[in-house]
Amino acid sequence: MPLSKYFRLEALTLIAFLATIPIYSPNHLLFETGVFDVPTFMAPFANTMLFSTLVLGTLAALASGRRCPERLLGRGWVVAGVAAYLTGYGLLIAAAALPGVGTGAVGALSGFLLAAGTVELAVLWGSYMAAYDLRQALLWCALSVGCAALVGLLLSSTTFGVGLIVFVVLVLASFPVPCLAAWKRPRGGARPGDLGGGAKAAGAASSVQEAAESPAPTRRARLASLASVSGMPLAGLMVFAFMMGARKFILFDVVNMELLGCALGAVVALPICLLRTSRPLTTLIYRMLVPAFALVLIVLNSFPGTTMPMFFAAWLTYVFYGAVAILALASLAAVAHAREFSAGSVFGTAVAAFALFSLLGLGCAPTAPFQEEGGGPALLVVSTFYFVGVIAAALWGFWRAGAGADAQAQSVQARCEALADEAGLTPREREILGYLGRGHGIAFVAATLVISESTVRTHVKSIYKKLGVNGREELLAKVDEG
Repeated sequence: MPLSKYFRLEALTLIAFLATIPIYSPNHLLFETGVFDVPTFMAPFANTMLFSTLVLGTLAALASGRRCPERLLGRGWVVAGVAAYLTGYGLLIAAAALPGVGTGAVGALSGFLLAAGTVELAVLWGSYMAAYDLRQALLWCALSVGCAALVGLLLSSTTFGVGLIVFVVLVLASFPVPCLAAWKRPRGGARPGDLGGGAKAAGAASSVQEAAESPAPTRRARLASLASVSGMPLAGLMVFAFMMGARKFILFDVVNMELLGCALGAVVALPICLLRTSRPLTTLIYRMLVPAFALVLIVLNSFPGTTMPMFFAAWLTYVFYGAVAILALASLAAVAHAREFSAGSVFGTAVAAFALFSLLGLGCAPTAPFQEEGGGPALLVVSTFYFVGVIAAALWGFWRAGAGADAQAQSVQARCEALADEAGLTPREREILGYLGRGHGIAFVAATLVISESTVRTHVKSIYKKLGVNGREELLAKVDEG
């Protein structure tokens, strides 16, 4: 499928949503220069928003079940979510711009409303992006995250008045596209991300009908199945959230590394969507590219703390997490694209997990281990555990793939042995049949057994005659049937 298929220019307004989504802490930098007292307002705002996002995201994931997978795409939910989002940001902007408004109570109310709006808009955007397969989603997520990070860097360096005007424009641009798509969605038909219509809509209806007719799995089984397909992307997103909550790293006291890391992470992630491979792209990403990047960071982090490699590793870690976050968003969109799980289940779970680990990061930040040397050593331990986990998961995946291949080869060999016994093949014919049954050709068999190809052909003709087949295709079919 070409990368440009189903692409619409308006989809790039995802940049506006990512540049203003409140659960990502760098998007608050502008408001810390406002007129309110930051400790009094921001603590109730951030804590209420993250806790509410955790609860509401979990409820959204549970509500988007098998019987009503697109519940949150209904018009009533869309209107309520947008209203909460705009009201929450209206309170935040008023608190930042007007003296006396930024109280703790206003901060808590703003945080709750923004949490409700964020969960709804995350599901809407997730449903919209579910039209794209992994390569397409990776392209647009990398572009959107990278541009959103650049916007954040610009907002952090401009005056409060100019930044506030730009921020308001971004907020207003962040929701119309997915909301209109959900509003136009046919009842019981294709979801808003299905930009192709036609056969795709019919496929969606067929999927819904099949889901309704098949026995419903238990909630635990659904959660286990969701974890199996989105576990690696969610793990990366959760560690990213924890790191962002636990420490603010300002490079040279000028550049916010969270934003710079996402911008450079987009540069790293973008070329992956152009790679051509016979393997599934997820295998390439999570068994090769991400583990290789993690291994490089482990090596660099092994140098003493005052050396250049260690300093390089410190900021390269943020690039790694920025790239991992982009890959996670694209992978989650691809999970929703596969239709096994609804956008509400996938992205409700994602925002809830992000909020949970952001809270854990904020909770760890004041503790003694995270106060020592700016939290660098403690975060190095956390990162190393994650790096080791990524590499271990890749090795486990390769081992399982190898074990599966061995099991398949043993099964084929057993069927070939049974056919050889039945047909009365000679020991050499039995040996050659084993190779033929596994799909090897005459040249491979000759090189492996160190005999001439003409001898192999003679044995093959005898094998065909004894088994009653006329060619390789019939032989392989007979092996499969056996």
